[in-house]
Amino acid sequence: MPRTSMTEQALEHLEQLIMQEMPITEHLQFSLSPKEDGCLCASAPLKPNANHMGTAFGGSLSMLATVTGWAMMHQLVDNMKQQVEVIIQESDIEYLKPVCENISVVCERPNEDALDRFQAMLDRWGRARLDLKCKIEAAGECAFTFMGRYVALADEESDSTPAPAALTPAGIAEE
Repeated sequence: MPRTSMTEQALEHLEQLIMQEMPITEHLQFSLSPKEDGCLCASAPLKPNANHMGTAFGGSLSMLATVTGWAMMHQLVDNMKQQVEVIIQESDIEYLKPVCENISVVCERPNEDALDRFQAMLDRWGRARLDLKCKIEAAGECAFTFMGRYVALADEESDSTPAPAALTPAGIAEE
């Protein structure tokens, strides 16, 4: 899978898409930016995302990490020949220490082997999973880790391969 970097205009469009399709994200007041190493960063101010203790609200951290991973997936699949829908399947979060400053989530870019396996599965089955890791540092230390499993589902209209045969309740394939 080729290495891609989104332009500032493409990232702004992606931010708008996220807020339009996931309205709950509007309150985060986030912005996306690329990093030189292929990682993707989402930043958000602390004040609208603070809890009663003045630290970042866990729900905001979780949502921002989930959205950052979704944006990374969108970036990775954006140049594929197939149109895909991206959804999150599961996630695991560790809150290691309070975040008392503006929030910066970094989503690591998967290695090329993982991307190649992902592409092969998507080409073969019309769906594929990819695990993405995000982290937040606070005061120079890791404060939050997120591991999300994202699924790409090929749009049936854009897929040139025939759909698999449906199975009847008895498990017999129908054409």
